[in-house]
Amino acid sequence: MLITLGSNVSYAGGLEQLPVAGVATLQLSGRATNMRQLQAEDLLNLRSVGDVRTSPTENRLVFVEEWQDAEHNTSCQRIRTVIDGGSPIDLTQGTSDSHPRFRPDGRALAFLRKTDSVAQVWILPLNGGEALCVTHYPGGVDSFSWSPDGQSLAIVGRVKRDGAIGKSDPTLLPLRERHTSEVKVITELLHKFDGDGYFDPYRPNLFTVALADNNRSDQLTHHPYRVSEAQYMPDGSAIVFRSRRGDDYDRGSDEGLFSIDLISHEITELVSPGAQAFLIAPDGSLVYSWEDPATIGYDQPRLYTRPRGATEALPVAATFEYPIGNEAINDVLSPAGDTLVWDKPGESLFALISQQGSVEIVHISLASDTVAKITTGHHVISSFARSTTTNELYAVITTSSQPSEVYRLLDGDKEQVTTTNASLTSEVSFIAPDYFQAQTSEGHSVDTWVYLPPKSYTEPVPGVVEIHGGPMAMYAHAFFFEFQLLASQGFAVIASNPRGSRGYGASFCSAIFERWGDRDWADIETAVDAACERHPEINQDALGVGGGSYGGYMTAWIIGHSNRYSAAVVGRPVTDWVSMVGSSDVGWDEARRAGGKHPWEDDSWYRQQSPLTYVEQVRTPVLIEAQEGDLRCPIEQAMEYYTAIRYLNRVPVRFVRYPDEFHGMSRNGKPWNRIHRLDEILNWYNRFLTTQPL
Repeated sequence: MLITLGSNVSYAGGLEQLPVAGVATLQLSGRATNMRQLQAEDLLNLRSVGDVRTSPTENRLVFVEEWQDAEHNTSCQRIRTVIDGGSPIDLTQGTSDSHPRFRPDGRALAFLRKTDSVAQVWILPLNGGEALCVTHYPGGVDSFSWSPDGQSLAIVGRVKRDGAIGKSDPTLLPLRERHTSEVKVITELLHKFDGDGYFDPYRPNLFTVALADNNRSDQLTHHPYRVSEAQYMPDGSAIVFRSRRGDDYDRGSDEGLFSIDLISHEITELVSPGAQAFLIAPDGSLVYSWEDPATIGYDQPRLYTRPRGATEALPVAATFEYPIGNEAINDVLSPAGDTLVWDKPGESLFALISQQGSVEIVHISLASDTVAKITTGHHVISSFARSTTTNELYAVITTSSQPSEVYRLLDGDKEQVTTTNASLTSEVSFIAPDYFQAQTSEGHSVDTWVYLPPKSYTEPVPGVVEIHGGPMAMYAHAFFFEFQLLASQGFAVIASNPRGSRGYGASFCSAIFERWGDRDWADIETAVDAACERHPEINQDALGVGGGSYGGYMTAWIIGHSNRYSAAVVGRPVTDWVSMVGSSDVGWDEARRAGGKHPWEDDSWYRQQSPLTYVEQVRTPVLIEAQEGDLRCPIEQAMEYYTAIRYLNRVPVRFVRYPDEFHGMSRNGKPWNRIHRLDEILNWYNRFLTTQPL
């Protein structure tokens, strides 16, 4: 194997103890004289890759490539392949092809193709022939997996309560039903989810599709429950799936693991809600990541094992201090892959972990209960796969100055497989930030990135402080188009991971559980002060501040308590916790942070924690941007804030609303809306931080 595990140090503690070589960080410094300035519309020229997979029987890998279609204002995806180390070639010809999965014998590839706005499973023979559609669920397919013998598929398909499969003709419906089909009758507490929408009429349920029996579909689960991921047991006798069931199925979004016997159809709960990624060993035991729903994200996913037939789970490397999974935030998303991948099934595995602004691959031994680092560097690995034929690892890697590409990992080095963004990088030189730790007066450090404009200025340059969402996430050594754009246009960008961020241990994340705007704000200001001291070219009299979601909240909080900043961008914010509880898709869980009390019992915590409470103190010009379909931070939050500021009429305020968009528009919304948003932000900062005309 090219990644030699023996060269790494196994341990049961913090990763900082591991003196190992790993994947080198890609760095681009300076700007060539023939390079041009980055523009918002360059988002249309940027591509990403992800969900890398390897064939079980030959030296072949596949991956998903994503690009933006300017004419149709949408994102497109196709599947590409690399055979025997050659150059990437197109494997599918669609514009919405994703989720590639090799059949166990390697002779075919199943994937999702979206037509008529919904995705279905298609199967492509790899020895020649056309892809064929094998499913016809009216609400589409969310995910699928192969049976061990390759004769069946486990499908998460969306159907109505009656379970009918196939296309329906709405013109044949009775007039009453035809003209009231959009009416929503709600009886559940959890009845919507951002990015998914309101749950009815189609709901994801578990099916099997018998490929040898004319693609016969059998439904295994039913309304009102929902299913997400499903995998066959290695012996083919049962399917393990993620779901939330029982009397409280609608009182949270956290899912547990269940198994369904394919003969008796008996369903057994294996893992309580909080389960995330999982693997099934040859003997039927489970390895999975899990976090306690009671922490509502202010902890971190940890790894557990559950032997088949056992009633208790055992922690793996219990002293491991970093979360399993990719917690990095950026605005150019790579198609997601697996978090956990077997090395030796049942004995050891590879996993993604988030550590101090990086996402790495680690090797975990179940036998010795130890973790060893496979990669290390200033980068984010968003997807990876192990080849069972060559014993090599392939990974999708991005850095602060390099968009995502596929690499073959070598011992302490790497070989680039794709050059997806070569055209853009030949025109624009992306900026490598100055990365350092700002030291706080309380003794901890705050990871900080400073992106400086790529030329010399005779006068100090304006600065923009960026605050990430979550807050249970992290800025990372990942490509962030907005940061690159702002810096290319003449702004120094300051980004940091204050307390509340993940990737720094559970206590660091939970430090702000009961109160936002205190310890986190102190850490942000520490990072800003350190950045300005380290880079005196930053004009401290021309600083802006902005962010989205929690970052929008913190921006509104800061300008309600300080006049330090000359311009602010409040994106998709929380501004009023009282109304947030009843309008957000999962807002009622915030009562855990309020001492268990809901606002109709005692609203003192909610009022104290709401930026709206302090709106009369705002003296900073504010741009507010929000999405009309946002179910996480509903647009009413932005409306309340805008109305108050505009009514008071003390500072300039501008409110930009984006129709038909969810909470994550800045990352995966319609391309032209994303470009419009970036131009609005640039214009706002230019208006109040520079003397440039709009």
